[in-house]
Amino acid sequence: MSARTCIAVLSLSWVALACGPAPGWLDGDAWIFDPDWILQVDIELAPEDWNAMRHQDRSFGDVLCAEAPPPNPFDYFEAAIEIDGIRTDPVGIRKKCFFGSCDTDRPSVKVSFNQYVRGQRFFGLRRMTLNNCKSDPSKIKQCLGYWLFDRGGVIAPRCNFAHVTVNGESKGLYTHIESVKTEMLSRHFTDTGGNLYEGALSDFQPDWVSTFQKKTHEDNPDRSDLDAVVNACAAPDSAFVDELSKRVDLDAFYRFWVMEVLVAHWDGYASFNHNNFYIYHDPDSDRFHFVPWGIDAILFTNPDGHKSVFADAIIPHRLYRTPRTQERYLTLVDEMLSTVWDEDLILAEIDRMESLITPIADSYATGQLAARIEEVRRFVVDNPIAIRSEIDNGPVVWDKALSGPPCWRVRGSLHATFETSWGSISSPDPFGEGSGTFDAVLDDLPVPVSFVASTSGLDPNVEAAERMPMIQVLAIVPDPAGDLLIAAIVAVRDPERLAPGSSVPLDLGEGIGYLLRQDPLNPDGFEIFLLMDGAIRFQQAAMADGAPVVGSVEANIRESGW
Repeated sequence: MSARTCIAVLSLSWVALACGPAPGWLDGDAWIFDPDWILQVDIELAPEDWNAMRHQDRSFGDVLCAEAPPPNPFDYFEAAIEIDGIRTDPVGIRKKCFFGSCDTDRPSVKVSFNQYVRGQRFFGLRRMTLNNCKSDPSKIKQCLGYWLFDRGGVIAPRCNFAHVTVNGESKGLYTHIESVKTEMLSRHFTDTGGNLYEGALSDFQPDWVSTFQKKTHEDNPDRSDLDAVVNACAAPDSAFVDELSKRVDLDAFYRFWVMEVLVAHWDGYASFNHNNFYIYHDPDSDRFHFVPWGIDAILFTNPDGHKSVFADAIIPHRLYRTPRTQERYLTLVDEMLSTVWDEDLILAEIDRMESLITPIADSYATGQLAARIEEVRRFVVDNPIAIRSEIDNGPVVWDKALSGPPCWRVRGSLHATFETSWGSISSPDPFGEGSGTFDAVLDDLPVPVSFVASTSGLDPNVEAAERMPMIQVLAIVPDPAGDLLIAAIVAVRDPERLAPGSSVPLDLGEGIGYLLRQDPLNPDGFEIFLLMDGAIRFQQAAMADGAPVVGSVEANIRESGW
C-alpha cells in the first residue's frame, strides 16, 4: 500500500480519525471505486449474529409462479465497518444472494450505512455491495463486464475489488459493486425521482410482471408504468415498435441488449432466465432504461446456445422477429464488435486486473486463478469470431415460443431412507453399497422398485474446490425391456449441516435435490426433476472415511418450468 496520510473526517452523525491514502479521498466517492485500488474492508459483529446471518437462505419456492416480488429473507444485523482505516459504527450488515451465489462461509453482503443512524453516509454512499464471486472463479468477470457495458454506452455500476475480513478472519477477495440507488442514478439522470425496479425472473408479460421489485417509492403501490410497457408489448405487429418506443428508450435498450449478447450474459434479461437487471423510469423522458446487474455468469460460451442473439424475453423476442428491427439489431452488433470489442484493450485490462488481484485471490482459488483468467482471455478472442460466423451464415432464425413464468409443477412425491458410509459415493460399484427404501409416486402412480442402494461423499463430478456433500439413493425399477434406474440425489451446501439430528431444507439454497429417472425409450437418457418442499434429515452423519451416514429424504417431485 502507498504512503498513508492521516485524515480527519467529519460527517453528519459521526467523526472518524483514520489513516488512508492521500488527498484524492476528499473528492466525493471516486476513490471508493478506484479500479486500481483494493479496498480493505474489516467487518465486526457479534459472533452469534454472524453465524445467524451467514446461515440465512432463500427458499426457491418463494419464486415459483410468484404473484409478487420474492420476499427478502435476509435480516440486517448491527455491525461496525472499517474501510481503509475509516471506521463507521453502527451500520447494518445483511447477507445478499439469489441462489447461485449463496454461501455460508463467504456470503455476499450488503452494508447499509444509515440502517441505525438516520442520514449517516460513507462519503455520500448509503449502501455498499460486496459480492463473493462464487459463480466466477476467475474473480474478474463482474468488474470486466461492467467496464465493457460502460464502454458500450450502457448505464452500469462502477466496480473494483475489496479484501474482506469478518471479526479478524480473512474472507478473501470480493468484488465491490456500486449499489443501484439514487446516488448512482444521479450520474446519469437529472431527475432521480422516478421508479426504480429490480428484475429477477421478470418480464413485461402478464404472468411475469408481478415479480418486478420496486426499489424506490416502495410504499406507493402504483405500478402503472410497468403496465404501460406490458400493454405496449401486447400491441399487434404493425404498432408494436411505435408503442414500445413511447415506453422504453429503444436506442439505449438496443445497446444494453447487444452488450448482453457480446458478453454472453446467459443469466440476464434477454436470455431464458429474464434475470439480473434493473429498470429505471426516467420522469424527464417518460421512458424506461435498463441497467445490468448480477453479471458473474458471463464471458464463457454456452455450447448449446446461439452466439449472435438472445431473444427469450418479450422485448428482444418481438424486436428480433420484426425484420426492420432485426436489421437494426444486427447492424449494431457489427458496429459494437468493431468499436467496443477492442481485443487488445480488453486483454490489457484483464492483465491489469490479474496483476492486481493475484496476491489476494489466488489462495482462495485453489491455484486455479491463472487458468480461469486464461479462459476469459480465450473468450475475448474467440467469441467475436463465433458471432460473426453465425451471422455470416445467415441471421439466426428465432422460432422459440415465448416461455411462461418459472413454475415447477408438482408431479409426485418421494419418501426415501438411506443407510450408508461416508466415501462410498466413489465406489466402482455403487449398487454394492448401503441400503435404504424408496417410496415414490409420480403422476399419481406408485413407482415400483426391486432393489435400493445408497452412497454418500463429496460430489466427484465437480472441481475439488466446489464439491459439496452428496447423498444418493439408487433404486432399480423392473421393466420387461430391461431394468431401469431411478435415483434421488441431494447435495448439502454447508458441510457443517452434515451432522446427527440435522435437517436441511430442499430449497435449492441450503439443500439441492434432484430425481433422475431413466427414459425407457432411451437407455442413455434421463428425465430430471427437482426435489423440493421437503428436507433431508440425518440420524447419523460425519465426514470421515467409513463413518455411518443414516437418514431420510422427503420432498415433492417437481418438473422444471423452463
